[in-house]
Amino acid sequence: MYQVLAQKYRPRGFDDVLGQEAAVRTLKNAVSSGRIANAYMFSGPRGVGKTSLARLLAKIINCDKPSAGGPCNKCPRCEEITKGSSMDVLEIDGASNRGIDEIRTLRESVRFLPSTGKYKVYVIDEVHMLTSEAFNALLKTLEEPPEHVKFIFATTEAHKVLPTIMSRCQKFDFKRIPPKLIYEQVKDIARKEKIEIDEKAMLLIARAADGSLRDALVILDQMVSFTAGKVTAKEVLDLLGMVGGEIISDLSDAVILKAPEKVARILDDLINNGKDPVFILNNLMSHFRDILILKSAGSPTTDMVFHDDELAVLENQAEKMSIEEVLYILQNLAHCGTLMKGTMYTRVPLEISLIKLTKRDSILSIGEVLERLEKLESGENPLGSIQRPAIPSGSNQKPVTSDQRPVGSDQKPAAPSGSNQKPVTSNQNMAGDDEELPADELELTGEPGTHWDMLLKYLKNKKFSVYTFIKQAKPIDLSEKKAVIAFDKDHAFNKEMLETPDNLDLIKESLESVFGARPALEIRVLDRMSQQIDGHGLLKKKQEEIRKTSNPAIEAALDVFGGKIVRDHID
Repeated sequence: MYQVLAQKYRPRGFDDVLGQEAAVRTLKNAVSSGRIANAYMFSGPRGVGKTSLARLLAKIINCDKPSAGGPCNKCPRCEEITKGSSMDVLEIDGASNRGIDEIRTLRESVRFLPSTGKYKVYVIDEVHMLTSEAFNALLKTLEEPPEHVKFIFATTEAHKVLPTIMSRCQKFDFKRIPPKLIYEQVKDIARKEKIEIDEKAMLLIARAADGSLRDALVILDQMVSFTAGKVTAKEVLDLLGMVGGEIISDLSDAVILKAPEKVARILDDLINNGKDPVFILNNLMSHFRDILILKSAGSPTTDMVFHDDELAVLENQAEKMSIEEVLYILQNLAHCGTLMKGTMYTRVPLEISLIKLTKRDSILSIGEVLERLEKLESGENPLGSIQRPAIPSGSNQKPVTSDQRPVGSDQKPAAPSGSNQKPVTSNQNMAGDDEELPADELELTGEPGTHWDMLLKYLKNKKFSVYTFIKQAKPIDLSEKKAVIAFDKDHAFNKEMLETPDNLDLIKESLESVFGARPALEIRVLDRMSQQIDGHGLLKKKQEEIRKTSNPAIEAALDVFGGKIVRDHID
């Protein structure tokens, strides 16, 4: 009778277990020293050896002639366990025996001594499927079982197991098996079974297994049935519905070389030939991820396996891009995957994403952004010089740039009646000439909003980063004696950045420039700033005090129209 490869090549000794060195080493030492625990918990992805190692442990503790490498596999006890006919090693499916009645039956059976072996071993697979009541019924037996009983649990979802159960077990986390180890195992088994298979086909099987040796052997079995002769890479691609490495390389090349027409054509060919856009995206993400690792680590890591031709292509593509560019591509592809989940027409998000990536020249790099910020901080224009508009012939009007007065304003604001101060716009001096005065020579109108605007303008010219932090604040009190500014709790980080020594000194310097003296500075964070501060930066408590001292007619108007008092007197 034919035996499938996944069963035929199950580990027969500790040395046959792939990729689980920590678990194997611990169990070997436990067996050799006689320190075998009451219960073990094996958790990890599918097909990585959890149940196989559980059977192996059950064999070796019942074997008549155990060795350091594992059981003898020849004595009656080993043969019974291998065949699954042993009365002392009971494998229970947690999915179909998950209720409290089944656990009660188990509790009754543990009292009986083993029939032929030294220990009675209960292997419960997918133990996370047990109900809470079943787990609780098992607790006492699990903590203090009879000396002749051992429990081994296996699960793919350890987080679903009750902590009270987990705390009574020695836990081992099984990891995915690296593709390189799977490739070598597939190659060895193909040689033993006299299966003709080319190198690229084995690489594809190792990648498609996704860390599961069992999956790899199932695919190999399937390929032998699918092909009449030699197993080739093309046949693996056809059977598994995968996208060929050469096509993915061509598609990624089109993205790297910014060729939207080539991207559209390749995508159209792939999808019309039955390739799923989700599979195409996953292959592309894996491809660019390999490029990222090659650029970062300099060589393939243990979870990567390539044919020489594939590695040469990846290295060539990696030389054409910076790490920042690869990261940007991967971020967009990941976002595309999110968009695909929300639509049945998955082709469109993929086309949009890839064509957008070919147009990435219009997006500034991090270096360019930093360069522009440095120019802003130094007072330079990051976009280059801006020409002032020409003055119409015969006009006495002087040119005004866009930052000299508010948008939509054609006239300079009039000075308050009785005031000796002259109105000031953001960069305009009093004489009306074209040259800018330094920020510390600008005069004030006396309006609270003007003081704040002047402070922001000064900081913007001096250090743009400080300006970006402080512009999220609102002034509570701004005078020659005291300056209090507040942030909403969502901008607490801005407060921390402004309180660094250099930034605090710059803010105090700017206050001195505005008021001619250094007021006491205080920076606050308010839980609900919008409810405590009105649009003009006044505390609402202060607003209420102003209303109490204002004209009754004005107060009545405020109640009707919902306004706010900006000043409590009229000039």
